[in-house]
Formats: sequence, C-alpha cells, structure tokens
Amino acid sequence: YFKGDWAPARKSVLTDPDKLKKLQQSGEAFVQDDSCVNIVAQLPKCRECRLDSLRKDKELQKDSPVFCRFFHFRRLKFNKHGVLRVEGFLTPNKYDSEAIGLWLPLTKNVTGTDLDTAKYILANIGDHFCQMVISEKEAMSTIEPHRQVAWKRAVKGVREMCDVCDTTIFNLHWVCPRCGFGVCVDCYRMKKKNCQQGAAYKTFAWLRCVKSQIHEPENLMPTQIIPGKALYDVGDIVHSVRVKWGIKANCPCSNRQFKLFSKPVSKEDLKQTSLAGEKPTLGPMLQQSSTVLEPTAVGGEAASKPASSVKLACPASTSPLNWLADLTSGNVNKENKEKQPTMPILKNEIKCLPPLPPLSKSTTVLHTFNSTILTPVSNNSGFLRNLLNSSTGKTENGLKNTPKILDDIFASLVQNKTSSELPKKPQGLTIKPSILGFDTPHYWLCDNRLLCLQDPNNKSNWNVFRECWKQGQPVMVSGVHHKLNTELWKPESFRKEFGEQEVDLVNCRTNEIITGATVGDFWDGFEDVPNRLKNEKEPMVLKLKDWPPGEDFRDMMPSRFDDLMANIPLPEYTRRDGKLNLASRLPNYFVRPDLGPKMYNAYGLITPEDRKYGTTNLHLDVSDAANVMVYVGIPKGQCEQEEEVLRTIQDGDSDELTIKRFIEGKEKPGALWHIYAAKDTEKIREFLKKVSEEQGQENPADHDPIHDQSWYLDRSLRKRLHQEYGVQGWAIVQFLGDVVFIPAGAPHQVHNLYSCIKVAEDFVSPEHVKHCFWLTQEFRYLSQTHTNHEDKLQVKNVIYHAVKDAVAMLKASESNLGKF
Repeated sequence: YFKGDWAPARKSVLTDPDKLKKLQQSGEAFVQDDSCVNIVAQLPKCRECRLDSLRKDKELQKDSPVFCRFFHFRRLKFNKHGVLRVEGFLTPNKYDSEAIGLWLPLTKNVTGTDLDTAKYILANIGDHFCQMVISEKEAMSTIEPHRQVAWKRAVKGVREMCDVCDTTIFNLHWVCPRCGFGVCVDCYRMKKKNCQQGAAYKTFAWLRCVKSQIHEPENLMPTQIIPGKALYDVGDIVHSVRVKWGIKANCPCSNRQFKLFSKPVSKEDLKQTSLAGEKPTLGPMLQQSSTVLEPTAVGGEAASKPASSVKLACPASTSPLNWLADLTSGNVNKENKEKQPTMPILKNEIKCLPPLPPLSKSTTVLHTFNSTILTPVSNNSGFLRNLLNSSTGKTENGLKNTPKILDDIFASLVQNKTSSELPKKPQGLTIKPSILGFDTPHYWLCDNRLLCLQDPNNKSNWNVFRECWKQGQPVMVSGVHHKLNTELWKPESFRKEFGEQEVDLVNCRTNEIITGATVGDFWDGFEDVPNRLKNEKEPMVLKLKDWPPGEDFRDMMPSRFDDLMANIPLPEYTRRDGKLNLASRLPNYFVRPDLGPKMYNAYGLITPEDRKYGTTNLHLDVSDAANVMVYVGIPKGQCEQEEEVLRTIQDGDSDELTIKRFIEGKEKPGALWHIYAAKDTEKIREFLKKVSEEQGQENPADHDPIHDQSWYLDRSLRKRLHQEYGVQGWAIVQFLGDVVFIPAGAPHQVHNLYSCIKVAEDFVSPEHVKHCFWLTQEFRYLSQTHTNHEDKLQVKNVIYHAVKDAVAMLKASESNLGKF
C-alpha cells in the first residue's frame, strides 16, 4: 500500500474546543479528518495506523509518512454518553465541489494541449476509456441491490493500491470496514470464485484482519473513488464529442446495454448512444480511414471537419502507384494489411497540401554523418539511377535504400503534377508524402525498417516520427551529444561528485550481485581495465545497479536533469509537460508516475566469448522510453579492439549502412540493441519456454522468461526464433549521441560494445497506451519479487485524465466548430 507524501492539510475538528463541544452536544456525524493514532484510543484503528503504533522508535513513528486508510473516509459521531463511535462511511453523493472538480472536464483555461492534439488523443485512446467505463459498469452491476457503496475520496499525494496484487486502484474496489484492507475488482472476483485459475494467484497472500481473522469477500464493502456519477458523465460526453467532431471510434459500448446498472438512462443518453453506434454516411471505408479522422501536420480542413462534411474521392486501388505497395510491406503488419480496406484519398486534403520545398541538393553537412558517407533523404541527386536500380532494391552505392527511392518518387511526382493529378495513396504505403516533410533530414536502417532522424532539434521531427511510431516501430535520433554539456556527462565528474556512495554492482557475465562497493570503484575501472574489480581469474565486466536509486536522479543531479530535458528530442512526447505525453495530464493532486530519468552505466563486453552475454537481458517495459547515449568510453589499450567490435556488430545482424557508419564515419559505437515488436511478445515467450524445456529447466506459473530477464538472445537463438516462429527484430547499433526510442511492450536487449553512460526517460504516448493497459494486467500475475510487479504507471488514471482534458478542450472549442 503506497504511503505517499501524505499529511493532513489542516488540524482536526477534534482539536478545536468549540467545534468539539458542539459535536458532542448535537451527536452529529462528521468525517474523520486525522489519522487513527491521533484520535481517541478506543476507536478501531486502520491497519496502517495499527502497524505504526507498534513501532518501538517513537521519533520514527512521528516522522513516518504513513497514510491513514480512514482519513476523509470513515464517519464518526459522539453517542449520548459522549463516547466517540464509528458511524459508517461516506457515500458517493456526499461530495463537495473540490472533490468533483478533480474528475470533471473544466472547459475554461485548458492548458498544455491544443485542438489537434485533443482530437488525436481522443481518436487513439477514446476506445480504451470506453472499455474502462464498461468494466466499471459491469462490476457495479454485480453488487447486490441492498449493499450501500461507500465513497473514498482521492487524497492528495496518495496512490491507492490493491493490498493483494499491488495494482493502482482506479475507482471501484472492496474495503474491509474494520481495518481498511483494500482489494481491486479482479482480486475480489478471483477470490470469490475460489481462484480456480491456477497456482499463480496463490502467491498473492490476502492479509488478515484484526485478531488474525480471515478477510472473507462477503464481509468487504464496495467502495468507489470517483465521486457521484462523474465517470459515467464523462463517458457520455466522450460519445457526444466524438460524434460532433467526426473523431474515429470503434466504440465497444455502443452495442451493449447495462440494465442492471442503477444509473437511469435519459432520452439524451439514448440519443447519444444511437449516434455513437451509427456509422458515418460515408460508410465503413471512411470510418476506418486515418486520413479523415487524425489531425495531420498540414492542419487542413479535412482534418478538422466532422466526417459527414467530407467528400470521398476515387478509391486508391485505381492508383498508378499501386506497384509501390509491396516495396514497403516490411513496414506494415501482415494482419493489418489483410484487414484494412483500401484507404480513400480526400479531395480536401489534396487541396491543402503545403508547397513542397525545392528539390535542390542539400549543402548542409550533418554532424552525425560525413556527407560523403550518407546523403540525406532530401537530396535528390542520382534519383534516376536509383530508380533504375530499384528492381534490385540497390542504390548506386550498392546499399538497399527503398524508402529513399519512395521519397524521391513522391517528391518528383508531387513536383511535376498539379494537385488534381496527385496519385492516390496506394494500399500498404505507410508514410504519407504530405506528412513526411522533405525538410526533415532522415535515413533508413535495418533494411529500410528503422527510421533515423538526423537533426534532433528539427521542429517537424514529431510528424515523421509519429507515422512510424503508430505502427509499433522503434525509431532512432542521432546527434544529441552535440547539444549536451559534455563536461556534465564525463566519468570523472560522476566520480568526483558521488565516488563515496555505497552501491551494488552486477557482474554482467554471471548476473551475480556484488555488495559493499562504492560508486568510485565502478568509475575507476570505467576506462581503465587494470583498475577494475577482479574475481579469481580476471577483471569483471560490471554495471551499476539502480543508480541513482528510484526517482533520485532529478534531486541528486539537477544540472544534468536540466541539460537532458533541454536537449532531449521529440519534446512533444518525451518531456514531462509534452502535449503528447499522456502522463503530463495527470493532475498534481496524484502521485506522479516514476518515469525517470534513469541511468544505465556499464562496461563493454568485448571478447568473442562475451557475445552470448547481455549487459541488459531481454525484457520489456510498461511505458515508452527514449534512451540517450551520453558518453562512450573506450578503455586504454582497447583501441586495437576495433576488429572485435566490428565482428560483434556483424555477428549481431547489423546492416551495411551501420557497418559503414562505424568504419568510415569514425563514430563511437556504444551498444548493440535487439528490439522486437510488441505484437511478437507471445511468440518469443513460447520460444523461450521451449528452449528452457530443451535445457531441462522448469517454467513456474508465476515466472516468465521475458519478465524474469533471464535470457540474452545470441546469434543462434535469434536465428532459431526467425526460422521457427517467423519473428525478426531490429538490430540497432547505438553510437554516441544516438537516442533509441523503444515502444511500450516491445521486448528488447542490450549488449555494450564499450563502456557506456546511457540515460533513459519514459513517457506514455497515445499510440501505445493499449500496451500499457494490457501489461498492467499481465504484471498482476508475476511473483512479488519482480520489479515490474508493482503498477507504478497508474495507466487507468492516466487514460482518464487525458480523455477528460481532451474533451474539455473540444467542448471549449465547440462554438468554433462551424467555422472549420
């Protein structure tokens, strides 16, 4: 149970003699406004206060940030003898304006977003929100009619968590009225069914009540956190707003009825439900078209008008560019390709395309790449030669370069045709020329499956990034080290400031934890092999374990935090206040999710035998992440190891352009990554279980080969995974100054080539919130020892408040709707 930064905001009424006397005389019930330990001794104490009162160290007790479970929840009253007694709990209709204001859309002074962003967020996460509302209604409908639902208002600085599975409690849950023990709907349901779901659930212990009594489900009290009917009211608003603005919806609740639910259905509700369930007049093709319903960088009238006002042009199947579809099939999920109808092109969108910049040869020499090695995509020299070579998929340099050809073809077609002659979008083509933006320097790696942006400060990066990101692909941005203050990120500066701190180290070859070392011990050997800590045979390859710990980075290293945040690419997504970072929508009232930054410091694995070890083994994260390579240290005497590093890069399935970048670009390679699509997670899990069985290992139900981080996929395992399961990942070499963007739920592993200092910042993007949602559920079944087990993201709260703010923005703009 999270203890938070809680402290009563003001003194209890019981400390005011006048108020106390009045309450004693009237016998009027009042809300408990202090912790149980500070109120009279004979009252039953909640489990937190009872544990706190048993502490031997009274000073520690006084300072402990324990949160009382009955604070602002339980009702008390004085009986006729002047003795304080429990009088039940608050009910959902007893809210005040402050409590309800936290949960309702405020249509005035909506900050940190704009109209296009609000529409984009609602288009991406509106259906997940509706699913949450459905789940709440279904759970509420199972409560017996005679049972009163209690209301536990949100308390500032406190994260309500299930005492059984550690998941953040969003709204409905079950509470013991005697000790405050609380469980989420899922745990309650499983317990009530006597958990016939296998051994995994048995690892979750239901804590006992006062005097060791067992918490029986029937003795627990249904309790909601969101006051009144606010959740369902926002659900209704979401439906009406999406219809009014023509925002795409595959709404799961339009076809379902909840007769059991106590909320009366008004005529307006029925009207909205029927509207939400209707398909737009243009039919299913338009309903599924992202062209109409997602705001684009062009911001034209098609993006803003309701769907019913947009006319449909000829279907794309007649496009003269249909032959191009297969060229980019590597960028489209096969399942999606089969399911999606041919995408229509809108006349309105074609009219509002911005003028393209002249296709002159770029004279800019990029920091990251020598221009003789890599020509930016915006450079059209050699277009005809490349087009002639396209049948073989080769450029004049002999490198595969399909997206460059695509960019060039589109550029030339757009340049030479009038807007009415523009080609229709071929089925399967994943990046629209109108969005790509030819002023955004980029190139392609991993056989044209990985977008690499070359200018970290380019204002239109996020438009290009978004097109790949929404397909679940990782993305790389290079050149950030030129923007950072290099003095802050050198090993010497960390050694000087923090060298005396005690820390745990991990031996990357054995995964053994070394205790009792200092931060200085680690940095002493960072670029000096003879100075490294040794086991019996040789210097160890070490990484710093969880340093700085937890959320301490910002407090311990404020200047570095500021430097990172000022220069991190894609600030719309990565910054804490980024308009496309859904975590930024969570009000300050709530505990902020732990999104970093987090440091990853480790030596390089450089010998041929080291290729089977990972610096970080295969795992996945519940949120999106941007991982910045801020420093690469080549230890003294290891410069001659370039051949070995090259072999490791080749052995790691890197493509020709990456190898060229290393050999000719003279850049510092830091780490070799292998990232897999989130949709392939289950196949990878099956494969690893199969391999572990072949090796005679057990697969316990509450453990998982990916979440356990017990595997590093070497070349032979990667080859088998591809051959036996058809799963191919992205092999990425992260050079100094590169930022690797990893989608939520995407399994990945890292092998350091040299000593590296990496800093990662997590964020929650609208495109991948569905993975956060599913993973939170998946993590519930892990054993308590897993670091991922505790739900720190609060994904349901994040979704709720992002949707709430999006509809507030759209409601505030409704008066302008006719003007678009």
